[in-house]
Amino acid sequence: MIMTALSLYIHVPFCISKCRYCDFYSVPLPDNSPLVNQYIDALSKEWEFYKYSGILDDKFIDTIYIGGGTPSLLNVDTWKRLDKRLFSAFNNSQLKECSVECNPESFTIEKARVYAESGVTRLTFGIQSLNDAELSICGRAHSAERALEVLKYDCLNDMFDSIGVDIIYGLPGQTVNTLDDTLSSILSIPSVKHISAYELTIAKNTPFGRHKKILPLPAEELSAEMYELIGKRCAERGMRQYEVSNYALPGFESVHNKAYWSHKPYIGLGASAHSYIHPKRWSNIADVEQYILSMSSISYSMLKISNVSKISPNTGVIEFEETLSPLELSREIIFLGLRNVEGIDENDFFAKTGIELRADGRSELLQRYADSGLIKSTGKKYIPTSKGMLFADMMAREL
Repeated sequence: MIMTALSLYIHVPFCISKCRYCDFYSVPLPDNSPLVNQYIDALSKEWEFYKYSGILDDKFIDTIYIGGGTPSLLNVDTWKRLDKRLFSAFNNSQLKECSVECNPESFTIEKARVYAESGVTRLTFGIQSLNDAELSICGRAHSAERALEVLKYDCLNDMFDSIGVDIIYGLPGQTVNTLDDTLSSILSIPSVKHISAYELTIAKNTPFGRHKKILPLPAEELSAEMYELIGKRCAERGMRQYEVSNYALPGFESVHNKAYWSHKPYIGLGASAHSYIHPKRWSNIADVEQYILSMSSISYSMLKISNVSKISPNTGVIEFEETLSPLELSREIIFLGLRNVEGIDENDFFAKTGIELRADGRSELLQRYADSGLIKSTGKKYIPTSKGMLFADMMAREL
């Protein structure tokens, strides 16, 4: 049997409070409640469900990502329970990377040691900014001083292969100078080997979305200048841009994120988590208590299934599912390919979709992008330039 790599995402939906821009599913961390332990038990049950379904028979885990929410909110005893109930059930013999999202205000050295003991190889810190006024308007719980203190812990280099930082640009009131100050401080720290720099996206159902008209947001031209500054500063540190929003020293790219962009299969565990095993994509219900209730109702006799499509009516966990058509898949390959340095391989595109990349007028468009310096063509591959990544969405729409 030919085995294929599988990425695993585990959603920890608990937070101290909701950031004003955040559109991800999260709930306040309950005090002295059995809910968190019940949630961990449900995660374990969901993994058993997939394991016994046969869906994973020809797959092995090569990346794990624990995100949220705020995974670093879990105390040491709770993390050990997660390790015992869930991580110990995995076959990690071919694991390349295991990442945990952390926030400075809830991170401790003791937690770091427990992460390392359970097999975590990579930490990524949600810093967002090192300007206290910007942090305040975003509703972040930490200060710039606390963020720098955590990133400068000497022991992190000894415990983990890589330390990453997430920042946001285009924040209300942000200037090129305040962004440059944030970048300079972060990039001066030797342990930081990866930066994810996301342009602020405002969703309707967030505080920022409800007050968008009165927010002092940077003009589009200023956001473009910020994007160029990020690329310049990261390049000066030796970091390579390998996706629109991601920069890393050579060898420290996020293997897990690259799997998403390459349409490799992944399973998501937890409330609101998403999964994809071609040609199906599905997502769990975004409700912690309903997720726990649904998973607790599954008996072992129900685990003997052979088709993902049977999950929804049997458990009530699945909120959404779809089967991708070749046309839908082709659009996604174009969209994702133009956002990362792997680009689009013409032969691979046809093998996956049955559609010719250069047909229906796309050949002329690709030539125009090449002439404009937005992409470079190497044989049958079309790779966006750094300038081209700034126009990736536009090119994808046109193609």
